[in-house]
Amino acid sequence: MSPHRTLPLASSRRYARTAAFFALLASAPAGGDARGQSLDGTWEISMIVANGRVLTADEIRRGYAADGRITIAGQTARLAVPYGSSSREIPLRVDWTRTPATIDVALAPGSGGHGVAMLSGNAAIICLASQERPRAASFSSTPDNGNLLLSLTRLAGGSTPAPGAPPLLPPTSYSDDQLRTMLVGTWGHQTPDMTRLITLNADGTMSAAVTWKDQFKKIFHPDVRSSGAWSVKSGVVVAQVTASTDKNARGQVYSYRIRSINDKELLAVDQDGQLRQEWKAPTP
Repeated sequence: MSPHRTLPLASSRRYARTAAFFALLASAPAGGDARGQSLDGTWEISMIVANGRVLTADEIRRGYAADGRITIAGQTARLAVPYGSSSREIPLRVDWTRTPATIDVALAPGSGGHGVAMLSGNAAIICLASQERPRAASFSSTPDNGNLLLSLTRLAGGSTPAPGAPPLLPPTSYSDDQLRTMLVGTWGHQTPDMTRLITLNADGTMSAAVTWKDQFKKIFHPDVRSSGAWSVKSGVVVAQVTASTDKNARGQVYSYRIRSINDKELLAVDQDGQLRQEWKAPTP
């Protein structure tokens, strides 16, 4: 594609909105604030949840940042423009004296966005709302609130993830008994291709289902039904699959450290260090 190709009007407007969101990944002036907080560096976008939907890597590159990265220096964020070969620099502002930190950006009068951010070493999570909506006050994205939730990993030397990055969010303050009670029920999330549901029962048993949406994909990827047991220890949910229609899943053990939970949704970090957001299904 020619770097001089004109972006369609609809795409230009969409990019203006999404660029505003990414501009919110602000740093304090070079060197950070008095507490050493700073977002300076190059960040890999590990996950985006938009309007309650987890975006694919391809969607991130086509709709947000062409290389899947954001570079922040002082009060400027730089990202590669999708559908072209140029980059864009956007001014931004963060207030690290607040808990959580607040982030603001304005591309032009009346446009931009505002939200909150949390930084832990080389991992960050940011939740953003468009300017016409109230500031995002928590780290959640649902179809109702329309927020944008981002999970970022700071790269060492601008190329590879920094070793030993601490957990994305501090551990939840709930006891294991409290977590067990709150976790009972059906949780799930969906992608453009599939829906995943897991039911955690009060007796320690669990069942899970993966359902493909596309009829053609069902031919090559049949729906999966699994069952097993689950427990909570030191804030970590451990689920073991004892039976499954997918033979490769049998005997597998999965772990999730709970970072945030309420009666509607939870945030957890899985055994691969990836942030997961799950929504609780309403009780019939």
